[in-house]
Amino acid sequence: MNSQDKNWENLFGCITTEGSAWHGIWTIYSLDKEVLNSFKSVRKIQANEEKTLITQTNKYSYSDGTESEKTWQIEKQTCSQPDGVIYPTFLSMRAVSFGEGKSAWVSKKLEAGKKFATELFFRYQDWRTSVASIYAESGNLEKITIINEHLNSFSNRSAKAEIEKFSGKWSGQKEYMNSDLQISASAENKELVLEPTEQKSKTISLPDDIAVNVPEKVNIGEEFEIVCGKMVTKNEYRRLTVKYDNSGAFAMLISEVFRLQEQ
Repeated sequence: MNSQDKNWENLFGCITTEGSAWHGIWTIYSLDKEVLNSFKSVRKIQANEEKTLITQTNKYSYSDGTESEKTWQIEKQTCSQPDGVIYPTFLSMRAVSFGEGKSAWVSKKLEAGKKFATELFFRYQDWRTSVASIYAESGNLEKITIINEHLNSFSNRSAKAEIEKFSGKWSGQKEYMNSDLQISASAENKELVLEPTEQKSKTISLPDDIAVNVPEKVNIGEEFEIVCGKMVTKNEYRRLTVKYDNSGAFAMLISEVFRLQEQ
């Protein structure tokens, strides 16, 4: 199986004709962690028998009682590309995945005068969290959106606290995906720190055990990376890193899975 087909399988291989419905709460934060907005959604995704046509419907419910709905279809023949899967309503972005719930939806390239965004996904069992970093046309970080979802029903679980530090000894595995979707063999990573970018980015700890490391401004002509981590259990921390080269083009996605070692 080539990398293009493997990426499609990693993204949609587990989708059935009946479909799955992710029930979530969207919380939009400023850089100072002020809650700008919050609302509910149901993101339903289903496949045809051959898994060559994916239909996604997003329903949104807002605090003022209004609702909205969007539906689009993703056809393998036209949307699966050598650099990722295109969503028809967002032609400048690509979906890529390592499988096992470690996925990303990223802007293909930073372009002057246009918005820029990444959304990084962490799935564990019937839970899924995604973190979207959204930049304005000026290149300034505009907001961060956290989407906490539960499979097929809304959850009453309370959000967990923010991460302050990592205690104990952690050991991790690292995988790399290049812009052509080629995935390299994993390597061991024994260092787990809250700030992995050598202070090049702003570190923000958010509720529900999420940490993001993001540049406050992105510029063409400078390499940059967007990092997000999520404590999926008390003994497992997952982190995704999106790297862009100095032309502003997507260069690499890195997945790291750390586990707390027994003392």
